[in-house]
Amino acid sequence: MRSFAEHIATSPRLVVSVDATLAERQSARDAAGKPEFAEKLLRNMQVVKRARFNAHERLEAKHTASVAAFTLATVIEIAISLFSIVYDQKLAGDLRAFLEFASIVTAVFLFGFGLVIGLANYQTRALYLQRCALEISNLADEMQIALPLTTSQLQEFRRRYHEIEAACPVNHEPVDLEQAFAKPSDAAAKAKARRNQRIDVYGPFALAFIAYLTVWITFWLLVRF
Repeated sequence: MRSFAEHIATSPRLVVSVDATLAERQSARDAAGKPEFAEKLLRNMQVVKRARFNAHERLEAKHTASVAAFTLATVIEIAISLFSIVYDQKLAGDLRAFLEFASIVTAVFLFGFGLVIGLANYQTRALYLQRCALEISNLADEMQIALPLTTSQLQEFRRRYHEIEAACPVNHEPVDLEQAFAKPSDAAAKAKARRNQRIDVYGPFALAFIAYLTVWITFWLLVRF
């Protein structure tokens, strides 16, 4: 009668079963030994997801502000031209010449401003970042459901995460990351992040308006004095 060891050695089913059990135990040990890597990857996903959602909102706000600023500048250009035409007989010669010059300068400013806005492409960039944030959010949810992970599963999630990041042609800005790191309980950090976001959105338009007025005032002073 064969011994138990000989029976196991000559039984392919038992050998396969033992090998599978050992492989499962090895995978379990691998997963149990690397929970911190899974947590770190999940945290990175969540931070990048929030940063890219913030970037989407910021760029949408920039798009809205740029449309409003361009519309206002167009109205100013039309108003200057109409004013010099309607009140032509009542205007002094130097003032009429200045308004005509201001109308030309405003037209050039509008051309440059429209070119900068077109090249910035805020809305398209916002859509790319929103899509990337949604894909990362779905991947993070999938990873949370699958926890705990084996080493091979963790590697697969890491690979998919980096593929999603690389597929997005634009990136978020430091101001978006600052808002993502600000905890809801930290009112000061949240307020600072919102203030920096508003500066990023409206600051360039405010500077452009100040520069535009400065050109007007400078030329008017040169004409008068």
